[in-house]
Amino acid sequence: MFHRKLFEELVRASSHSTDLMEAMAMGSVEASYKCLAAALIVLTESGRSAHQVARYRPRAPIIAVTRNHQTARQAHLYRGIFPVLCKDPVQEAWAEDVDLRVNLAMNVGKARGFFKKGDVVIVLTGWRPGSGFTNTMRVVPVP
Repeated sequence: MFHRKLFEELVRASSHSTDLMEAMAMGSVEASYKCLAAALIVLTESGRSAHQVARYRPRAPIIAVTRNHQTARQAHLYRGIFPVLCKDPVQEAWAEDVDLRVNLAMNVGKARGFFKKGDVVIVLTGWRPGSGFTNTMRVVPVP
């Protein structure tokens, strides 16, 4: 179910946690409703970020980009997540590596028909490499 009312009920029912990832997940789903995002792109190492976003049942698909085979396999078990395994080598500069993975997700999303040029997507990334650092949300038009 991709229903805004369900999202609002889930937010009301959730405890007022101090978990930053939960706040990012709620915020990204809320933003996806506000700007009618065609998809949410989540760069993830462990998969936790994508799992948290899926918990709030966004109306748009979640494209989870990871380099970890196990994370990609496990993402299939969550509703609304479309895992993408990035096989490109890690770039030296963190910003370049993030751009590489976001561009991969954009290409896969367009090829799969999730969105087209001119649509808007929400991109969730971390501020540094590794697991547990997802804290950046961007609203990006599809090139």
